Amino acid sequence: MTSSERKQGGTVSMTVKKHGLGFVLAASAILVPLSVGSAHAAIKKPVVPHFSLGASLPQGDAGDFLDDGWALHGGATWFSANRPIGLRLDFGVDWWDVKSSALAQIDTDSSTPNVIEPPDDGDARAWSGTVNFLWEAETKGTVGFYLTGGLGVYYASWNISEDGVGVVCNWWYCYGVSGQYLISSGDSWEWGYNAGFGVTFHLQSGSEVYLEGVYHWVETDQGAEFVPVSVGFRW
Repeated sequence: MTSSERKQGGTVSMTVKKHGLGFVLAASAILVPLSVGSAHAAIKKPVVPHFSLGASLPQGDAGDFLDDGWALHGGATWFSANRPIGLRLDFGVDWWDVKSSALAQIDTDSSTPNVIEPPDDGDARAWSGTVNFLWEAETKGTVGFYLTGGLGVYYASWNISEDGVGVVCNWWYCYGVSGQYLISSGDSWEWGYNAGFGVTFHLQSGSEVYLEGVYHWVETDQGAEFVPVSVGFRW
């Protein structure tokens, strides 16, 4: 990988970070005015579905190898008659690209045919299913908040690949074909826990939009940490 390619990779990394966090900040600027002047209409249904999209920020050792990425989550919260306590079920996927600086440190097996060292692409994903308790504050204004935390099961996968050239032969001639060669990959099922905080904005329709940050810790050999910071909708 040339120095210019590495600089380009760093530029892409910064762009992802700016876009991810910028998305959340822009949504905040839109959501606050929408909630101002609306009647307080906290959702009182026994089952409250939710859906969110935002930036996913790797922490700790994971942050040394992964760029900021994206998160997509959804599920529902079941409230008992003794509100404000609820049981929240959430399913999601968080995905990230491997940093170019981390790829540059990987020593590719020189015996791998037609592969140029070092690898130039890599990504990681974490599929999650979590069960949490959720406590929602009883507020009188248009803005509310909640706390959530619990346990989950995580399916993590990753792969490292490199551009390369292969050879295809017909009856009377051969020609080169470029493509991506998978160098290394892996996956595993793990358990973990999470804890988070959310701010809700009550709308005149009776539904809500929310901003949420949730810290996830996954029980891997070195421990994997990430924080999805998302904008969501509850109805």
